[in-house]
Amino acid sequence: MALGNGEKQAGTRTERQTYRRRRLMDISRLLPVLGALLLALPLLWPEATAHPAARSGVSMSTAIIYIFAVWIGLIAACFVFSLAVQRWADHWTGGGADGGSAASRASGRPEDS
Repeated sequence: MALGNGEKQAGTRTERQTYRRRRLMDISRLLPVLGALLLALPLLWPEATAHPAARSGVSMSTAIIYIFAVWIGLIAACFVFSLAVQRWADHWTGGGADGGSAASRASGRPEDS
């Protein structure tokens, strides 16, 4: 039994939505682990000694700047991720919690059935 063009495209669209949903779930699981690893990285850096001749270590100020840069980067990544999740959630649910489209919500008219 051959599938029509519309049925094949609907199946492909569902597969793409499932794929994207799984990738977003993967990101949501990986982001805290990545953040923990990046924040723990300064623990592996060699300590700067008080002796002026020894320059092989990393100063405390550099480590603090790194920690704050990672922290700001994680906040930005979470913000971008939340925008992506919101966009795809609207797409998956048909435009909102009530299933209406964005155009009908903006105009204030209920969507025709």
